[in-house]
Amino acid sequence: MLIAKNGKGTMMNLWEKQWDATILMQERREETFYCPVCENPLDLKIGSIKVPHFAHQKNKACTIETEPESEYHLNGKLQLYKWLQGQSVLSAKLEQYLPSISQRPDVFFKNRKRYTAIEYQCSVIPAALFSKRTSRYKQAGIETMWILGAKKTARLSSHTFRISPFQWLFTRTCESPLDPPSIYTYCSEMQAFLILEHLIPFSKQIFFAIPRYLPLNQTSISDLQCPKTNSIKPHLSKWIHLIKSHRLKPAFHLPPELILLQKELYEKKHIPLSHIPPEAFLPINTGYLFDSRIYFWQTKILLFIDQIQKHTIFTLEEVTREIRTDSSINVRELSHLKMLPIGAPILEYLETLSHMGLLQRVHKNKYVKQREITWQSSSADLLKRDEMVIELFAQSK
Repeated sequence: MLIAKNGKGTMMNLWEKQWDATILMQERREETFYCPVCENPLDLKIGSIKVPHFAHQKNKACTIETEPESEYHLNGKLQLYKWLQGQSVLSAKLEQYLPSISQRPDVFFKNRKRYTAIEYQCSVIPAALFSKRTSRYKQAGIETMWILGAKKTARLSSHTFRISPFQWLFTRTCESPLDPPSIYTYCSEMQAFLILEHLIPFSKQIFFAIPRYLPLNQTSISDLQCPKTNSIKPHLSKWIHLIKSHRLKPAFHLPPELILLQKELYEKKHIPLSHIPPEAFLPINTGYLFDSRIYFWQTKILLFIDQIQKHTIFTLEEVTREIRTDSSINVRELSHLKMLPIGAPILEYLETLSHMGLLQRVHKNKYVKQREITWQSSSADLLKRDEMVIELFAQSK
């Protein structure tokens, strides 16, 4: 905490002026400090490394649920507060307590008649607490801007990131839920935002993303509130690299659902898991609705289409029913996003296959199988076909 109430009832803000360590030590000797929320006594921490701050005394928990603040967190929320003061916003407040909903956001501000709470989260908290805080802001008509501490971002390559179930809670969509989600992170050491745009899950926790680096001093609040969605087309070579890595990776220690799929592929098509058709790796926008590997649920759909005779009509409803009844396909936690039906990614996938010539849409949500799916290919041919299919995918966008 950076703000506390002294024994005279006056608020003391540790940021408002450059406090000399000697003066702060004198204040600590002569004054008693209290939490503005719960009125419990606070300790004034003055160190040579960590910025001066207030902390609740041991066994004196606050009435609102909080977590210890690191140097990284304290610096980050200060930087965001100062940054907002230079923006065209009204009444930016640091650690403003909102008694009606018992919340104290890191930064609170008003912009264009809309109140926004910034929560800069640098530690893991229970998902239930995250949801409770978000719902309380929503009930009060306050927009919440959750920003993840960039230190928590596990970058695996230029365009791949490991996203945990907790980090997934930070995702947000733009104007349309049909757009892929993004995660906003901020690094207080670099003083810059790292936005992970166009998130598409390749596996359960490995996500493809288009990273966008925004230095704080070159970023406006509108850049965060009204983000532009970048096209995936210039980045599809990175997606092809992910497919290649999957094909060349030894199939050891497979989870149960992939063991069953591998068995099904051997029995029906006499191919290993690494030889799944390229059409099972299409990076569609709404693929995030499934908490399953992208090639898993798309292969399931291809197996369903494969049993249909050529030039035979089938419906979106039939495919959706097939996927819904498959207990090995899971739906991702979406309560914090604009809800879409599970048929949305299936529809997008069928539409993409239609643009690529495998299917033909003959009526709304009705399709005809135009050609047979190629299952048997050598490893070398598959790698070439991957590039061809992704090129067709790009042309369909």
